[in-house]
Amino acid sequence: MRKVNLAVLLAFLGILLVFTCGAYLAGAASAGGRGLSTSSLLADLRSTRDESLVAKAMRMLESQYYMEIGPEQHKQVVYGAVEGMFSPLRQPPFNDQFSHFYGPELYKDLEAQTTGEYVGIGVLMGPSADGMYPEVEVVFDNTPAAEQGLEVHDIISEVEGKDTFRMMLPEVATKIKGKPGTRVKLKVFRPADGEFRSYEIERRDVQYSSVSKAEMLGGGVGFIQLANFSENTAADFRAALEKLSGQGMRSLVIDLRNNTGGLLDSAVAVADCFVSEGPIVEVDLRGSQPDVRMADATSKKYNLPIVVLINAGTASASEVLTGCLQDYAKNQVVVAKVVGEKSFGKGVVQQVEPLERAMVEEPSDGQIKKTEKVISAVAITIGRYFTPNHQDIHGKGINPDIWYDVNTRLAQDPKLKAFDKRLQAKRDEMNAIRTELNQYLRANDAEKHRAWEVAAKLARGEDVPDVAQVKPAEEEHSPLMSASPDESRPGGDSSGGGGAGTGKKNGTKKQEKR
Repeated sequence: MRKVNLAVLLAFLGILLVFTCGAYLAGAASAGGRGLSTSSLLADLRSTRDESLVAKAMRMLESQYYMEIGPEQHKQVVYGAVEGMFSPLRQPPFNDQFSHFYGPELYKDLEAQTTGEYVGIGVLMGPSADGMYPEVEVVFDNTPAAEQGLEVHDIISEVEGKDTFRMMLPEVATKIKGKPGTRVKLKVFRPADGEFRSYEIERRDVQYSSVSKAEMLGGGVGFIQLANFSENTAADFRAALEKLSGQGMRSLVIDLRNNTGGLLDSAVAVADCFVSEGPIVEVDLRGSQPDVRMADATSKKYNLPIVVLINAGTASASEVLTGCLQDYAKNQVVVAKVVGEKSFGKGVVQQVEPLERAMVEEPSDGQIKKTEKVISAVAITIGRYFTPNHQDIHGKGINPDIWYDVNTRLAQDPKLKAFDKRLQAKRDEMNAIRTELNQYLRANDAEKHRAWEVAAKLARGEDVPDVAQVKPAEEEHSPLMSASPDESRPGGDSSGGGGAGTGKKNGTKKQEKR
């Protein structure tokens, strides 16, 4: 079996996506590989240097665990063992957060991200401004979400009746996804009018473009937003350039905020639109010569000033494009400025290796057909990349030429500063209430007193009837003591925000397409 040269998006929070835990680049090397069944995976595990430990642990589970481990559970145990192999790589001296195992569900997500096809409703999600809820960032055209009237900035507060407060984006995305033809119930808060809306949306096969916006901003300035780098990004990007050029574009803004990466080849192809000749990126591989990706001198070039907009969620393939344009601007080959805040800083390359194949039922021409497909894989870090000026950005990020972040806005925007002060005051007030509450609860051990009352009655020979659990009030504004201490409503004040000055509390802003 040949290797699958796919992009792996970084799972910032553990898997990551997205489409969150993240931005992976496709590797440049190519070598043979073979698919493995579950049994052959186990065989490979047993043939490792520590085969006695792995085999002994498996035998103990199979023979001594109090419940029978069936075939499906057995497969999950094997998957867990494969995942465990990658855990030490996250520690020194490797400190590698990007090599990991893709089980069947994660591998489906990976395929969707790199091909631009998936089953869902057709939205791109990111965290809300306070980081507490999933917010719709893009509604793709001709999708169920567009047909039902979902809008950009809608906050998805519930999925199938479950509150999404502080729910990780991949978990929200998983709940929204499903089989074609099934329906998903959403509760949405629209900040524009302060109203909640309920939707029941059919899941369908969705095709999307990673060019999520292409428009004129005025003054001859074109604007293209790239959600990620997938197989069709370069063609879609060139099509957007042609469209905007026909509308009188004289300069261009490329929005790479929260673009966590994708296919290396796609990032190179986008950079090639502006670089006439020379290296675009250099990938250094173990045990072989560096792989230098060069500009194609025969392709059409667009000679116009460029502004690249980045933030802390700009990573991987996005940094390849940003670093390339910034270096050539320093070399006075192109006119480009990078605006925003420091990028994420992922300068290593992963290659996706298939592990096992299986027969999968898929709809085709109105019928269900079985097709052999890869269902699990591993992403392995195979190299490190450098910008054209040989800058190593891994763990460092790319500094913008023109800094413009939340601190800049706080210094320049009096209204935003007033919001920040109000949020800080609310936070201080909530912290004071929590301190007072904790002091009261510690000084009044009601549970201990109740236990003493029951024990005293029993000691006197009295009958003590059972008491059922008291459930929280069902009305909309139930007592806070009966709910999670961090519970809040979309659009309302939250004690966890810490003010506008802490806009990077979640590290990076991730996106999920559903």
